[in-house]
Formats: sequence, structure tokens, C-alpha cells
Amino acid sequence: MTRAEYEEIENNIKSIRAGRTRRVAEHRQHVSFSMGAKFSRSYVTRPKNKFSKQVVVKMISNLPTDRISACLNYTLENSLDGFAINEKGERVKTDKVLREWGNDFGLNKNSKDAWHLMFSIKEPCDNERTLKKLEASVRDVLGNNFAGHKYAFVLHTHQNNPHIHLILNKRNDFTKKKIHFNSRDEIKDFFDDVRTNFAYALGTRGLKYENKHFYQKDIKAEFNKIKKNIKLEADDYIAKDAVADYYLKIQNKNKEKERTTASRIDAMNAELEILKKENFELERLFWELRKNKNKRYFKVGKQLGEHNKILKAKRYAVLNENKKLDKIINQGFKINEMHLVHYKDQSAGLALLENFTYNFEKIYPKNSPLKPSKADFEMYHKARRAIAVHRNRESDLARKYFEDSLVLTRMFGSEQNIFKLSKALDVLDKNLHIYEHSALNNGEMTDFLKTLKSNKEFMTNVANKRFERVSQRLLKAEKINANDFLYKEYIKCTQVLGVKADEQILIKVKEEQKLYKDVLAKRGIKIAKLYSKSHSSAHDKSQNSSNERGGRERVFIKK
Repeated sequence: MTRAEYEEIENNIKSIRAGRTRRVAEHRQHVSFSMGAKFSRSYVTRPKNKFSKQVVVKMISNLPTDRISACLNYTLENSLDGFAINEKGERVKTDKVLREWGNDFGLNKNSKDAWHLMFSIKEPCDNERTLKKLEASVRDVLGNNFAGHKYAFVLHTHQNNPHIHLILNKRNDFTKKKIHFNSRDEIKDFFDDVRTNFAYALGTRGLKYENKHFYQKDIKAEFNKIKKNIKLEADDYIAKDAVADYYLKIQNKNKEKERTTASRIDAMNAELEILKKENFELERLFWELRKNKNKRYFKVGKQLGEHNKILKAKRYAVLNENKKLDKIINQGFKINEMHLVHYKDQSAGLALLENFTYNFEKIYPKNSPLKPSKADFEMYHKARRAIAVHRNRESDLARKYFEDSLVLTRMFGSEQNIFKLSKALDVLDKNLHIYEHSALNNGEMTDFLKTLKSNKEFMTNVANKRFERVSQRLLKAEKINANDFLYKEYIKCTQVLGVKADEQILIKVKEEQKLYKDVLAKRGIKIAKLYSKSHSSAHDKSQNSSNERGGRERVFIKK
């Protein structure tokens, strides 16, 4: 490949890449939840003005005993004076903390005995008064939410925002019990209360912060922002696909040159073989005439000389064509290397996703007694959605279904289906009920109610779109199993939105159930009814509802 050809390829690729939209870095929304009983402060405090900032309280890690020392040493590396502050207000080092906490830890190596938390505010790092207010606010929160727990915290100012790293002993000195939650909702409620108390403590010291509930924000704006980023990412993939297409285009041209040159060489070699045979015959005739001292050998010798010149020229021509072919092949290798580099850049992330889904399905096959963790299960579905969006391997309808899930995942931080969306609608209903019955009726409250109502309308529209996509996918399916998650989600949609189930979908489910029963009957298996006729009508209604949602029928083997 000549320098001019290489520069032409580079310039074409640059022009293709220049046509794409600039990729914007992914924005991760920090989400805090608050559901359940803690409405007193989380829901009915007067909304702050638009200049209030969001407090940040993060769980960095849940530490086993053997990692506490390393975590403390790390936090002390960037401390102001090399010391941490404990629950007594003492300046301590790692060895003293571990010595005082030693009796609180069990013998189980897998036991999680400490939390690593971070409290952060968005303020200058060089204001000593602000740093003291931050420390005092964190102490207030620890007194309110972690009374009876030992801890050590360290102030950091080496990054953009001042923040405090807290290592908390999970075992309470008074109750001798470790912090424990029964559900994820309890964890969300607890940390939402911690953030609210942190904002309140900062507010009493003149720093304007709030713990704004996610559903109190403008969800529509958040959705559009994330949707825009996803479109930008898709545009980036389109640009990469265009470059890949260009590589394929020039590679195909190169292959065409290779085929043409190779064909020409084959034709020239065929001509060369004919010339060699003719030359051999002339040589044989020349030596025969000379042997017999026939004067014709002078004429034949002259013809042989001319023929040798033609043969030599043909050999040079074939040699030159072979050199051209070598150059074309080398150019193909270079183009292939460039394409490979681009392909690696384009597909590295997706290859990892596909590898993850493949291994996940091997480790946790369907109906296996071995079950994945919830985090792994959610990661598996996220990976499948990402592959479907960027590779378009599913139908357009399925791709849109997955794309919506991907956007909602970035908004809410976990897999969003109609079951989760219904919980979100419940939270919004609680917010609306509490604010509408509160004594605060100023203009700011009116605007806030409008935001809540707008959010509810938006979430309802999301649920309706979800229902529409689920319905269309089920209608296109050849068969539907009542135990499929998609069908269960469809039934939940009908309950949440108050709509009637499509008869075609119900018929498909009944046909599949009938086929299932027929197969079992052939194998000598009978279907047992879950409820006898003697059961009450209430139980009958419950059974009908269960069957509609994909309830599983019990079976027994006929002996």
C-alpha cells in the first residue's frame, strides 16, 4: 500500500467519524428511596428553594473483619493529620481502633462486621468553618441513626468536594446485636432517613442542603436526559458501523483486484505453457536439422531466437503480475489489520457482555437448583438488553422494549418492569396524598404538587407503553406459557392499569395448557386440582386469579 493510498483511507475514515455526534459521558443519577412508614420528615418537610443542594451519603463497602485494617489505613493516608476521630471524640490510629473493636467480631471469616460509608457536600475544600460544620453534622447523624455503635471517621479534602469516610462497627454496644435488615425496602428507608437527618443537620448550621426524594424530582426531564445520552451512544455505534462498512468496502475492492490479477496471471501462465511447448518443438527441429546438415536450420534458428525473446518477455510479464498480486495481498493484510483494530474497539464491550450471558446461562441453566444472586440476575438481564439495543439482534419491537428498560434502569438503578413501576406509582400516590392533606399551601407547594402530578402522569404513560409492547410481543408469539415472566407481567399490567386482557393472548395460554395436559396424560400423569369443590367461593376466586397470573398446577404420578 502506497503512502498516498494509506492517507486516502485515513482521510475517508476521519470524514466518516466527523459526521457522528460527540459522545457525552454517561451521567449516573444518585438515587435515594424512601418508602413505608417514615413520612414524618422525608415527605412533609417544606420543599427547599431551588438553590438547595442534594446531600450525598454512600455505602462504599460492607467489610469483613480482615479488610477493616486496610480500609482504615487507606482513609488515614489522605487525612489532614494522620488520625481518625472515634465515637468518644478521640484522635486514634488503626491499631487502637482494632484493639477496641476486637471483642465485637465473631470467628466466621465471611461475616460482614463493618460498614464503610461516605458523607459528602459540594463546597470549597479550603473553608475551615465549612469543614467544621461538616464534621459536626456527621456527628449529629451518627448520634441519631447509629447510637450505641463504635466508629472512626476521617475528613478528606484532597479531591473536589470535602467528604468524610466513616468506618462503622455494625455491632451495637447496648443491644450486642449487629445491624440487620429484612428487605431492600428497609435498607432504602433507613438510608433515606440518614440522608434527611444529614441535610437537616447541615441546614441548622447555615448550609442549604436537602434530601430530595427521587419521585419528587422532574422524572420526565431525567428520562429525556438519559434517553438523549442513549441516542448519542447509538449514534456513536452508527459512526463505528459506518467506518466498519468503509473498511469492508475497500477490502472488497482489494479482493476484486486480487481476483482479477490472479485470473490474468492464470491466463498468462497458460499462454506461457503454450509458448514453452512451441519453443521445445522449435529447439528439437533446430537440432535435428543441424544434425542432418540441413540448411533450413539457419531459418529455424532465427525463428527460435525470436521465440525465445517472446518467451522471456512473457516470463517477465508473469513475474511483474505476481509482484502486483503480492502487493495487493499485502494491502489486504494491512486493511484487515486496520479493520481488526476498529472491530476490537467496537466489539470489546459487547463481546464481554455476550461472554457474560453465555457463562451465566451455563452456570445457572433453566430449572437448575442452583440460583444466582439478585445482583447477578439483574446484571444478566442488563447485559441482554444492551446486546439487543446495540446489535439489533432482536426484532424492532423487542429492541424498543429493551431500550425502554435500559433507560429506566439508568434512572432507577435496577431492572424496571411493571412490578417495579407499580411500586413507583404507589409511592407517588402516597406523596400526593400526604402533600394534598398537609397544611402547607403556599405557591412553592402548588408548584411541587404540579411536579408530583406530572411525574405520576409520566409514570402512567411509561406503564402504558410497557403494556403495549408486552401485549404486541405476546400476540406475535406462537405459543405462551402461563409461567413465563412476560405473561405474568402482562397480567400485572391489566391489574395496575385497569384494562381487560386480550382474548387472543388468553386463548394462546389455554391452548398451551391443554397441550401440556395432553402430553402429561400420554405419559401416565394426571393433573390434580388445587382446590376441591368443598372449598369456599373466596378460595375459588383466588384460584382463578392465580391461574390467570400463571399459577403452577400440582401433578402426581399414577401408580
